[in-house]
Amino acid sequence: MTKTLRPNQSFARRPRIGVLALIAGLSVLMASGPVLTAQTAPAKGAAPAANAPRWIDAWALSYLPTLLNGTLADVPAFNNQTVRLSLFTRLGGSQARVKFTNKFQTVPLVIGGAHLALGAGAGAINPGTDRALAFGGAPSVTIPPGEERWSDAVNLAVAQHTEMVVSVFLPESLKPTAFHLTGLKTGYFSAPGNHAADPTMPPAEEKNTTTSVFFVSGLQVMAPARTKVIVAFGDSITDGANSDLNSNTGWPEQLSKRLSALPDGTPVSVINMGIGSNRIVSADAAGPSGLHRFADDVLARPNVTHVIVFEGINDISYEQATPEQLIKGYQDVIARAHAQGLKVYGVTLLPIQNSRKDTPANEATRQAVNRWIRTAKAYDAVLDFEKIVQDPENPLRIRQDLTRDYVHPNTAGYKLMADSIDLKLFE
Repeated sequence: MTKTLRPNQSFARRPRIGVLALIAGLSVLMASGPVLTAQTAPAKGAAPAANAPRWIDAWALSYLPTLLNGTLADVPAFNNQTVRLSLFTRLGGSQARVKFTNKFQTVPLVIGGAHLALGAGAGAINPGTDRALAFGGAPSVTIPPGEERWSDAVNLAVAQHTEMVVSVFLPESLKPTAFHLTGLKTGYFSAPGNHAADPTMPPAEEKNTTTSVFFVSGLQVMAPARTKVIVAFGDSITDGANSDLNSNTGWPEQLSKRLSALPDGTPVSVINMGIGSNRIVSADAAGPSGLHRFADDVLARPNVTHVIVFEGINDISYEQATPEQLIKGYQDVIARAHAQGLKVYGVTLLPIQNSRKDTPANEATRQAVNRWIRTAKAYDAVLDFEKIVQDPENPLRIRQDLTRDYVHPNTAGYKLMADSIDLKLFE
């Protein structure tokens, strides 16, 4: 039976839905493209020991085309340069490997060299931790359009909740047609040349920083097979929009800091699969819709045990989706997750009054959707974020001290949301 949860409340698990629901959704899954799995599954009848290491996500994010809501985003062009990106890890392990992506590109991605190291701040790396990455033993790789590649493993102890840095040398001219827009961390572009191993890169003469993410979509570590992975699945509010830059303070990141492991020592990794402006069911205008990316972003990941679904306000405000359309979409992802044995938690949509999304029709739809989320008992539990951030004097808007635009919480708002989650939900 589903409960609407506030701090220190727990829930009772509802029965899983059968695999027929998954089969019914295959036509949607196929739209999301090829799926990369982390490793070969154990032989039938075999089970890995609880402490046996396996590849598990320590960081990941979802990509989208630079054609965003019908407008081409202004992204830099690269030529004989190195890009350096910082990744905030959600899991520690004894070895590491990096996933490079050429999704939504029409030309090959040529990587002339890549390195992984512990970050030292402001675009610098700790030289003693620097590791050159290889691809099938080769120092470079060409990734065809639409595909992704894992690097070979490197021996490098990665700590949970630390900054790792990936440096990518791009020897050829390239203007990306894919990215993750809201990276919320400063990335750096070098002067000409391969500077992937440099402790501090010489900066490009013109534009030399970014807050978006290019070319890198995953970091996995060797961690115990009993590790639990929680996927936060949503739009810009899950992505962390309007949180402080370089602070790792979106609500999934703050949940991760609270939940590094379960009371029995089981490691936990909280992976953020939020995309700014994303819709769950009505359109692919800001990356594949939630229905279309659910297979890759949730179901294909190793060790996922829980998914938190927090999406729908963009369907309402951009596409005028009806409550019935959104409910059908929620039921779809719930069924597919349950068919794979995952627990699914739903999140109420936040207030929108005073924002550009605020119209009578949008508000009526939001209210109807929230009633369903709270009362339908379709989710295993409900995280009532609306009640956490709403203004007690005017429940139709977010508290003024918790937002800049009355759509997205700020860092303080995200902390209240993360702190409201009962950690017993994940035991």
